[in-house]
Amino acid sequence: MDGMMQRQLDFISYIQRMLVEGDFSATYKFALLHAIADVCIEQPLKSDEDKLIIELPTLADKMIDLYWYHATPFSSEQTGENALLKQNTGNQSKVIRVLFECQQNNIRNFRQLKQSAFYLPTFNAAMTTLKNGPLWRLQILAKQEECFLYPHTKSTKSIVLNAGIASCFRRFYDLVVYLAKNAWIQKIQSIKHNQVLIGPQSQLQDFLFGVDRSVLIKAKPVLVELQSNRCFYCQKPMKGEIEVDHFIPFARYSHDLGHNFVAAHSVCNNSKRDFLAAQLHRERWQEQNLVIHERSLSEALSPYFYCDADKSQAVSDWAYQVACVNGAKLWLSKDRFEEARSVSKLSLLNQMASLEVRAQDNSHHQKVDISIADFSTQLPYFPNLKMACGHFKTGDDSDVEYIGVQDNVGRFSPSNHFLARASGNSMNGGKNAIYDGDLLLFEWIAADKAGSLQGATVAIECDGYGDESQYLLRNVEKIAEGRYLLIAYNSEYSALESDESMRTFARLVRRIDK
Repeated sequence: MDGMMQRQLDFISYIQRMLVEGDFSATYKFALLHAIADVCIEQPLKSDEDKLIIELPTLADKMIDLYWYHATPFSSEQTGENALLKQNTGNQSKVIRVLFECQQNNIRNFRQLKQSAFYLPTFNAAMTTLKNGPLWRLQILAKQEECFLYPHTKSTKSIVLNAGIASCFRRFYDLVVYLAKNAWIQKIQSIKHNQVLIGPQSQLQDFLFGVDRSVLIKAKPVLVELQSNRCFYCQKPMKGEIEVDHFIPFARYSHDLGHNFVAAHSVCNNSKRDFLAAQLHRERWQEQNLVIHERSLSEALSPYFYCDADKSQAVSDWAYQVACVNGAKLWLSKDRFEEARSVSKLSLLNQMASLEVRAQDNSHHQKVDISIADFSTQLPYFPNLKMACGHFKTGDDSDVEYIGVQDNVGRFSPSNHFLARASGNSMNGGKNAIYDGDLLLFEWIAADKAGSLQGATVAIECDGYGDESQYLLRNVEKIAEGRYLLIAYNSEYSALESDESMRTFARLVRRIDK
């Protein structure tokens, strides 16, 4: 038996022992276990042996999010805090009390909480609870410390998962979360105060860990517009009942991420159920939600949902990697499925072949060196092509080099993507600021595949003087049919209205950390 397989068996055995031999006088340890599992799939790993640093503020936010629905009155026959389910055998937990107070002040979700004056005291309560309670007690089994998951350093800043543990959490995420939730429910049911509220029959799991379907309606008009009123899956016009679907099923990852939503016919959504969608759907989702409309989705949905395209991508990577390992079936359409396959490596092989052809045709280019194990794609970089973050600047593609870009899902290719530097300061504002000298990843735009550019950040070419062309980077905002404003992230720069001399030739995908 190899080392990884043995570690996985040891991991499962340890989790089972933890839930049996641990001292669970409150539910905090279940929440912490769930939170650690969530973070492990939200942060990509370079190898199965990686250690993973998890900041305590990240865990505190996770616990607040997990307990949010628990702070909602369970019983209509009681009032105030008496209507809340208790999370421990003594007094009501402080985290529940402060969250209940937030909800009494018309704060309806975690996103609103983070933007309110109530967030700091809530965060402090969660941090205090975390450090004084479950963080250093989770791994006490039968009254003895067994630090299999992470060392008990008593750090006030972070924990560091032992080598290979994050990989195990990713591999067995569904099982860990299932066990944690069921143990959590059993604990709540065992508390005497709760038994009166719960009664003999209840939908306790849906109450504690369900999804607030009512808030999903906020995403529907946004998705319908950017999908041009077509079902995401069958691509036919949407008539009748339209539903918001979690692309990565909620049953697999029970959190609402703004970039994980698509609009679909109810028939398609009900057919897909809790299956992962086929690769062609995944590629369309990545292009639609993580590339073209990443910024506009964030702006429209962030008041209601957590929006982080990178986190959505990481969760997607994890889900499909597990599907490949398990030999799962991916949903294609009604009653049609395909085998899950390792798209990353196949894509990289195709990209290598493409690069070899380009290298043969262009012998003056730098030699391409790509390793499948590194999941790195070599993309063309034009050092003389300056994407102006200010006013139009001249440049050209007369010289080309190749730079490796991390590409864990094989979605980049040298025929469709390229790299160039930003020049200037007009885009150095907002959440996704771009600074002078930043290395930027672009996708070429073909006229027949441009799609909607509303909300996208694009590279624009304009005729210059003589034979030189000029280039500009701006966000696109439609103001009327056939009329568009080019908006800078930095509010000190005025918007420009596009004209016939300007040609959009590339979309910004993201900034590269180099």
